[in-house]
Amino acid sequence: MTKTNRNDRRESRSAAEYALYTGQFAEALRTSIARSGFSLQRLSAKLLERGIKVSPAALSYWQSGSNRPERDQSLRAVGHLEEILGLPHRALLTLLGPPRPRGRWSAALSGPADRHHLWSEPAALDDALRLLGEETARALTDVSHLSVHVRSVLGPDHRCTGSRFRRVLRAERDHVDRVLLVVHTSGADLLVEGLDGCRAGRIRTPATAEYTVVELILDRVLARGETAAVDYTLRYPGGGPWSHTRHVLYRPADVLVLETDFHPDGLPSRCTAFYSPRRTTPEQRLATLFLGTTHRAHFTVAGAGAGMYGMRWE
Repeated sequence: MTKTNRNDRRESRSAAEYALYTGQFAEALRTSIARSGFSLQRLSAKLLERGIKVSPAALSYWQSGSNRPERDQSLRAVGHLEEILGLPHRALLTLLGPPRPRGRWSAALSGPADRHHLWSEPAALDDALRLLGEETARALTDVSHLSVHVRSVLGPDHRCTGSRFRRVLRAERDHVDRVLLVVHTSGADLLVEGLDGCRAGRIRTPATAEYTVVELILDRVLARGETAAVDYTLRYPGGGPWSHTRHVLYRPADVLVLETDFHPDGLPSRCTAFYSPRRTTPEQRLATLFLGTTHRAHFTVAGAGAGMYGMRWE
């Protein structure tokens, strides 16, 4: 093998490893196939040898991102592809995330979620929202998201030094001028800092001290379908150690990115991503997350449905 070919193989392997880390299924499949040297026709034939029929065209759709495997046989095919391509067990399957809603549940799951299904202690949540008025509470579902990026930074004792949010919003009705945040503080203080594209409005915590409600006033009023980008940081002085993060989507988001930065003196032994459509349903483990050289756990969900997403660590 020539030096050039060895370099090409090394670059292909690096690209595949990076794609598996960043959480993009189509890119990870495409780069892994390129690294293997197999044609799509050859991969289709190898799957058929294992009793699974997947056409080269279907494989092409999967690696281009124009379609993704969701049916049982397709998911079995992905598991066999991991073996054929020499990938770790469930390396590709964990990148698919939760299945997209189908059938008679599609309309319900693709619309706004009931806030009482997403938070524990519904009475305490209503107490917090009541401090701003029920009309203001509509702001929870006034916007959907083109993208949400949440990055939390933990100290050596796993106390959060801050969570940075970047959200690209889309108005779901006319005259949207604010965004409402609900933060489960459990009595800890909450600071809102580093705002861009918005300013802090009212911040209310009820006597129960379970939740804090934050009103963010947008820098312009949005008509239905218009978009805006906002940035802000939440800090929790005096808060206790974290064992997980949890982010709530009241409406589906095109892209959700969750990141957690761990201190070198507080690295977890295990970190996983999870999803649940409501608080009362069991969490679905989406992926085992591996920390990079920056000690950061990263997870991306494309086409994220309404519900709760987060990370847990040991």
